[in-house]
Amino acid sequence: MKRLKQSQKMRIIISGVAIYTTAKQIRYGLFGFVNQVAASQKALDALEYIRSGKGVAEKSTTGLCGTWEGLPVQLDILI
Repeated sequence: MKRLKQSQKMRIIISGVAIYTTAKQIRYGLFGFVNQVAASQKALDALEYIRSGKGVAEKSTTGLCGTWEGLPVQLDILI
């Protein structure tokens, strides 16, 4: 799986709260609650997995939304 650069700027919306951050901060735990940390890390892993695909659509994916750890999460790469 191809990882995003640590310095990649991102926007994450989790449980209705938007935060502008980097991939590194998400990987190392951005939030105070365990389930929020796990949800944000799983969303980042899912986005990186999709972007590792072979097709043009997969490689150009810039966002993802879903539910992880019972929390709604939206994750966008800022270009």
